Amino acid sequence: MNPKLAIPDAAPLVLSLRSVGYTLETALADIIDNSITAKATEINIDIKWNKEFSYISIRDNGYGMNEADLHQAMKIGSKNPIVPRGHNDLGRFGMGLKTAAFSLCKRLTVGSKLLDATAMCLRVWDIDNIAETNRWELFDGSSTPGWEDAFGRFGNCKQGTIVVLEKLDRLITENLSDQAIGRFWQRIADMERHLSMVFHRFLSGAQAIAIFINGKKVEPWDPFMRNCLATQEFREEFLECNGMSIRAQAFILPHHSKLSVKEYDEAGPSGWLEQQGFYVYRNKRLIVPGTWFKMLRKNEPGQLARIQLDLTGDMDFEWKIDVKKSSAAPPSTLREGIRRIARTAQEASRKVYYYRGAIINQQIKAEDNDAIWEQASIRGRTFFRINRGHALIKDVKGQLGADAEKKLNTFLSLVEGFAPMNASLTGPVSGEASQENELIDSAAIFCSDLIDAGYTKCEALRKVLQISIYEGMAEAIENKLQL
Repeated sequence: MNPKLAIPDAAPLVLSLRSVGYTLETALADIIDNSITAKATEINIDIKWNKEFSYISIRDNGYGMNEADLHQAMKIGSKNPIVPRGHNDLGRFGMGLKTAAFSLCKRLTVGSKLLDATAMCLRVWDIDNIAETNRWELFDGSSTPGWEDAFGRFGNCKQGTIVVLEKLDRLITENLSDQAIGRFWQRIADMERHLSMVFHRFLSGAQAIAIFINGKKVEPWDPFMRNCLATQEFREEFLECNGMSIRAQAFILPHHSKLSVKEYDEAGPSGWLEQQGFYVYRNKRLIVPGTWFKMLRKNEPGQLARIQLDLTGDMDFEWKIDVKKSSAAPPSTLREGIRRIARTAQEASRKVYYYRGAIINQQIKAEDNDAIWEQASIRGRTFFRINRGHALIKDVKGQLGADAEKKLNTFLSLVEGFAPMNASLTGPVSGEASQENELIDSAAIFCSDLIDAGYTKCEALRKVLQISIYEGMAEAIENKLQL
């Protein structure tokens, strides 16, 4: 057999790529992924309304690219998706920048500058030119008003990349009336809320990046309301799949009676009912915001349950991550474990929804996060725990490395376990199997943390068993840890 080359025609292919299915929000998020992968600490999005000359620019202070790297990055499918990616790489298919841009505009200009480079290198795709010539022609210069204005904002930056989207025919589709302009800016506001959700883990913490939209800083939106005193956090657990671990942690949000009006209104872009379920993250970047993977129905009593699932970049194919990074589906081998976590969280949400939950510290205002102790119900008994959301603890953790932070958490757990008010817990011990199993898991994790902190296996087990909530679990914990 003699193979025959069948090179795709440029015009039909690029016009088809415009309909991959991006929205303004997902397109901008995909472009920002590149900036974060390039280790940018500041990203500026500028939207300029100038009728048919309107444009959007995204500039960052990341590593930048040289001429050869930029030319490669501008190719359609610039990277092989099966090549392993770094644990901080938010890309996969080498398509995001181009398909995201083409979904909004007809002209994409990218300029990039390495540290100490004398000049910025430049590449331009123009769909009108491709449609006319049917050739994959990249230009290395631009003099449009949008590019000149955007490039002027780059200023004297020592390094970084700037992406400019012009001819916004897919974004500006109406006559240029006052109502159309109003709807345009409303879409920009919706985009800001989306970015605050998708990148909230990058926008907070000790090494937070900053994203600005027309000079306004984007604030992170945490779907799990970790800073709220009444939020209940379950212990982390890990699901194994093909030798890789998926980290899962459930959160039960507070009953509305424990929230301020502002907190209640910040349930999420889609509201309380739709935002429940699993939140799938890939390398800290949110992929799916609230889903039960068709295992459970979204319902009113379950609206307080939200579960964080952490994936790494090498799990893309098992989880069917799409080009837009906006959908995912768990592998069949994990569905039973995920269903179990979902049912447990939904049942816990139901109890809070109908009975105002297990957290009983009702005298403290929801917006007051200065309390030292929280009250909770564990195995049917009242238990006091340290408020991990306290400003001083968060400040200290922000100054610690991962190993030191783990030791601090272990010490705080010891303080909780041996606090005088927890030494003789009152109330009946629950015999519910699911709750008992969760407690065994938490005891095993605590025991492992003590061993890592320097205790011997026997000392760690003895210390854990001295805590009232773990009474009578010696054999179960030993089996769990295989001691």
